[in-house]
Amino acid sequence: MRWRYLIFIILAPFYRCATADPVSVSDFLRECKHEKEPCIAFVMGVVEGARHQTREWLNEQPYAYKMHGQPVCLPLSWGSLELTDAVLAVLEGAPKSHQYSAVSGVLYALATHSTCRQT
Repeated sequence: MRWRYLIFIILAPFYRCATADPVSVSDFLRECKHEKEPCIAFVMGVVEGARHQTREWLNEQPYAYKMHGQPVCLPLSWGSLELTDAVLAVLEGAPKSHQYSAVSGVLYALATHSTCRQT
């Protein structure tokens, strides 16, 4: 039960009323300028959620998922800070993405760093 409380505390800055729009990339970037730890938690949550969808696929990759049917593999040496820094760098340089949901933005940003071998 404590882990649920901890997750709520970490993600509280991104919380929105159920009837509101999802958190946008713009909102996400604005919040990340104030405090990085919740951003790291958000990015890791998105990665774990995406990976959960493909749990049996590329099991040896800690950060692997599929986006639009294409495999996305992230460098094995990256930790949560490197993943978050990569996301922030891509999204800050892609102003057209700022209108979309933060979840979509994170998945898009990480896909630009994919190390999957194309066959």
